Amino acid sequence: DGSYRATAAPLSRRALGGLLDWTVVTVCFLIAQIPLGVLQATADEIGGIVFWTVFVLTQVVALAIVAAYFAFFFSTGHTLGMRATDIHIVGAESGSSPTVARSTARGVLAVVFFLTTFTAYTFVLGRYDTPLSTFHQVSRAICIFVASLAFFGHVWQRADRNGRSLWDR
Repeated sequence: DGSYRATAAPLSRRALGGLLDWTVVTVCFLIAQIPLGVLQATADEIGGIVFWTVFVLTQVVALAIVAAYFAFFFSTGHTLGMRATDIHIVGAESGSSPTVARSTARGVLAVVFFLTTFTAYTFVLGRYDTPLSTFHQVSRAICIFVASLAFFGHVWQRADRNGRSLWDR
């Protein structure tokens, strides 16, 4: 009926909410890695294609846990960190919580940003005995670009007249 108008959350509350969310996600990821690591160690004893198959599957499961956390909580309108900082996700047009498809897309985007930021961090701070191959140089450039895009997507909020980040749009 127009009696309530949502406003964009300030960057400081978003950062605190994100810090809380990524702390929870990291703990869940590490807890999941215990049984998955046992599976990997068992497969390592077998070796060969069995090891690589189990390794890829366990990593996919671990990353799916991260994506599922965000997809589930985004579909409710807020994650645990957002609840703690009183931030709610609402559709700009409808004012309702995001759909499952939109929440899943945001969850997958969170995983992509996590992986590229972590990889960019390791590429930038790593020390190498031999020069990086062309593949690794291209990977480093792509990861740094995507991590920068993630960062500047939130800086966009400062320039937006409605206070929404690039991801809110």
